[in-house]
Amino acid sequence: MPAAALRHPVGAPPVPRVSPSQLHALLAERFPSAVPSTERAAVLGTGLGQIDSILPHGGLPRGRVTAWQSIQGGATAILSAVTARLLGRGERVAWVDGARQIGPYWLVGPLVIRPTDPALAAKAAEILLRCGGFGLVVLTGAALDSGAMLRFSRMVHEGGGAFVAVTPQTHTAILRLESRYLADRFRTAPSPFGDPALIERVALRLEARGPGWNAHTVLHLPARPHDLRLSLEPGVADRRGDLD
Repeated sequence: MPAAALRHPVGAPPVPRVSPSQLHALLAERFPSAVPSTERAAVLGTGLGQIDSILPHGGLPRGRVTAWQSIQGGATAILSAVTARLLGRGERVAWVDGARQIGPYWLVGPLVIRPTDPALAAKAAEILLRCGGFGLVVLTGAALDSGAMLRFSRMVHEGGGAFVAVTPQTHTAILRLESRYLADRFRTAPSPFGDPALIERVALRLEARGPGWNAHTVLHLPARPHDLRLSLEPGVADRRGDLD
């Protein structure tokens, strides 16, 4: 019996060849919720015009690594505002809070993961990036070397979302953000004696750098005061009865 007869039984039609792009289109048609969409813009707009104006092409790059160097703070405040805007327009956001920098005020919002050590934080971010189900993944508090940043660049390319790592390491990052507070431009409310008593607004310089790109802006953000604990021991309730 000829070999061709073994491959194709007599009377059976030949099996059509399907390219990967055709297979992806078929899956997207039959199971739209299971396949990440490839018809995405190259960037993810933050929804904050003053920030998007300094980012290349008006947003965070999709499928690439963005490294945020928070030299004197500001990253958590800005990324929290960006997260709120993205959630408001239906984007999914995941925040791997390895630095334990965000509070418990997001009752409904992004997926927040608080791992117990930096290694777990990096692993959680890799899984979230590879799945492709999130428009934005934020990672803080992980010790990243050049090898880790290279792995993240592959994962975010596979998933197609935007990725921001708050880290001093900038290896393989296509976009580098740097934020610092401008203490001499804070606005304060005076005390009854005329001395500065309460910070009302803070000034924050945000700079974006990339291949052939360098832009910056100064943000003026309202400051939210918080009550100081009356008990210095973290495990002892203060006079209001709160442990946190």
